[in-house]
Parts: sequence; structure tokens; C-alpha cells
Amino acid sequence: MRMHAPESLRLSSQEGASAVSGAAMDRALPQPPTWLRYSKHAVLTALVLGAAFVAWRQPVPTRVVDSPRLAEVKFGQFRDEVALRARVEPVRSFQLDAIEAGRVEAVFVKDGDLVNAGDPLYRLQSGEMEQQLLARRAEVAQQLANVSIERSAQAASLAQNRRVLLQLEADFHTADSRYRRTRKLAEAGYVSAIDFEDIELRRETSAELLEQVRRDQREEARIRQVSIEEMARAVEQLQYGLAALERAQERLDRNAPMAGRLTGFQVREGASVSPGDRMGRIDDPDGGVQFVAEIDEYYLSRLSNGMEATSNLGMLKVTQVLPDVRDGKARAVLQQAEPSAVTQLRPGQSVDIQLQMGDAVPALLVPDGPGVQSTLYVREGDELHRRTVRLGRRGTGYVEVLGGLRAGDVVLTSEPPSNAERLALP
Repeated sequence: MRMHAPESLRLSSQEGASAVSGAAMDRALPQPPTWLRYSKHAVLTALVLGAAFVAWRQPVPTRVVDSPRLAEVKFGQFRDEVALRARVEPVRSFQLDAIEAGRVEAVFVKDGDLVNAGDPLYRLQSGEMEQQLLARRAEVAQQLANVSIERSAQAASLAQNRRVLLQLEADFHTADSRYRRTRKLAEAGYVSAIDFEDIELRRETSAELLEQVRRDQREEARIRQVSIEEMARAVEQLQYGLAALERAQERLDRNAPMAGRLTGFQVREGASVSPGDRMGRIDDPDGGVQFVAEIDEYYLSRLSNGMEATSNLGMLKVTQVLPDVRDGKARAVLQQAEPSAVTQLRPGQSVDIQLQMGDAVPALLVPDGPGVQSTLYVREGDELHRRTVRLGRRGTGYVEVLGGLRAGDVVLTSEPPSNAERLALP
């Protein structure tokens, strides 16, 4: 049974709850003035702008160049030269490339030896070539035997045909003689027409048979002759192949094709050799030497025969320009006017040369370096400032200045650490 509290008791309970929560003490405060609210926003904006201005005014740290290489721009004679390194090569040489495949059976010389033309160098052994040679010889012998058999059969057939032909010719002459005699008697009425027709028919049959046998014999003789000629040509081809194999077997014994000095000869007994393998080279010591230099393809259009170059061996001249470009490099062949001055040089040595691309002319010069580009750094006090300049030809250690620099300017020739507008010196 649910009990209800008196009304007075419920009122007293509500008053106590209000006193405990403090809700009766809350009241609305008045709004601040409008000018005060906007002044707070203005102060915050001014603080942010002030901080940004201070950060903008603060100087950016300058990158310091470690171990800079500086050079002064000066007037001088621009020598249009290119520094090259040339390799010494013989004027006359013969490359020893393997022609046949096989295994090295014997070696008769060693690297560096002087050899005469015809001297044995090495010998190869090839079991496969020996088998091919035996098989080809057997084929030639078999084909020769077949030709002999065919010619014997042809001779026998011709003899038989002659005998048959003689017999048929005799039969024809007999029939013809009888026909001639009988015709006169038939014309005189002594032989009946039926008998004469029979005699005439035998004569015609004998003549046709004789002519047919002659045609058949001529055709048979022609066919046999063609067959024998084809077999003879086959024998010639087999003999040609046999001769080629025999020559290849002879090439297994490699001899020196010319007199000279062996270079790069590294043939060892027991080694396997394939056609095209480089076996070495024979250099003619009396033929002199030449110099082969690689030059950047940038200069290819300016290269020509007759250009001069200086070296510690004296004056050199370009005798040949090899225009094929490999890895960005072209090649030039140079020779010296006095070969006696370079007799001590050996193929494979290197020589430093200065190739003269043009005459010396006065110009504003700056020493060459990785930092000397169309945009470089010029010294101003203790700093380096980036500047755009115009550069011309590059010579031996120097670059021609066409604009953007003056005599006396100091520039950074080494690689700059960055592409900033300013760099600091240590």
C-alpha cells in the first residue's frame, strides 16, 4: 500500500534542495562595451603582425664555403689548345684472331718474341674437323665410284644400241632392195598387186622402226650424258669442300703472317679456342709508331688533318680524324715528322699532348674550374655574390670571358656548396 507525504513536508523538502544547489544566487551580468571588445581583437592582431615583422627583419644565415679556390680575372693571350692524352700504337700491325675452333695442342713462341714471316706460333687439334674430313673423303670416293659405274653402263648401252641399229639397218636395206625389184615386176604385171603391197608395207615398217630406234637411242644417250655431267658436278663440289676442309686443317697450324714482335700473346696449351678469339698481335718495329688521342665530340667539327700538337717528344701533326663517336669521344691519329725520335716508345704507352685548335689571341681570361659556368660567384668583401656572365672558348686551363666580368674581379673556381644568392668566405 503506497503512502503519500503531507503537502507541508513536500514544500519544506523543495526549499532545502534550492538552498543546497545555489541556483537562487545566479544572476545575469551586463555586456561589456563594444569598444572594449574590438580593442582586444586589435591588440591580438598587432601582436601577430609584430612577431611576423621581427621574423622578416631577422637576417638569414649565409652558407660558408669550405676551402674555396679563388682566382683573379686577367687580360692575357688565349691559347686555343686542348690537353689530351694519346696512346702509342704501331703504324703497321697484324691482329692474330683465331680462324678455326679447336684445342691448343702446342705453343712454339711467347709474348714479346721477335718472329719472322712463316714461323710457327701454335698448333690446334680438332677431333670434329678430322671426322668431317674423313666423312667428306668417303663421300668423294663413293661419288667417283658412282660416276665410273654410270659411264660403264653408258658404254655398254652404246655398244648394244649400235648392234641393234646395225641389225635394223640391214633389215631395212633388205626390204628396200626387195621393194625396188618387185616394183618393176609389178609394173610389168609379173607380180600381183597384193604381194607388192605387202612388200611395200614391210619396207615402210622397217624404215619407221629404224627411225624410231635412232630417236630413242639419241634420247637415251642425252639423258645418260646429262646424268653423268650432274654426277661429275657433284663430285667437283665434294672435292671443293674436301679441299676447303684440308685447308682448314692446315690452318690449325698457325704461322706468323709477317715479321715483327708478338704483343699480347697469351696462348696456353690445353686451352679451347673459338673462331674470332683474339690471340695477340704482331707489331712491325721498323714501321714506326703513331699516337691515337680521344677528344670530346664538342671539338669534332673543328678537327682537321694537318693540325699541330706539342708534346715532350716534339711537334706532332694530325694525320687522320676518326669521326665515329663512342661514349661522347672522337679519335684523332697523330704522327711525328721524325720517327727516329720515338724509337724507344712501346705500344700501349701514353703521352701528354697539347692540340692547337687555333692561333693565340688577346682576351680576358679566368682560370678554368668546376665553378666557372655561365652563373658563377664573384667576391665582394667577405662574401661571394652570384652573377650571370658570358663565357667563350675553353683552352688549356683557361676560359675566355665575353661579358659580365672585369679585369681584377676575383671569382670562385671551385664547386659552390649551393646556388644561393650569397655565400660567405671562411
